[in-house]
Amino acid sequence: MPWYTNPAITRKVLHRIANRYARASLQELNSTLDKATQMLWNKQHQYVSYNQTGAHN
Repeated sequence: MPWYTNPAITRKVLHRIANRYARASLQELNSTLDKATQMLWNKQHQYVSYNQTGAHN
């Protein structure tokens, strides 16, 4: 399974992003984390969809 399907790893990634924006405004931090979370959800959705369709066979 890819790394982005592991909740512990995705939590660490989001935490690292938040640490890099420590001095940013709360609005900028929220926006950045929202974008990163959406990207992770999209990657997870694509992975699950691909594996459910049997396209990998």
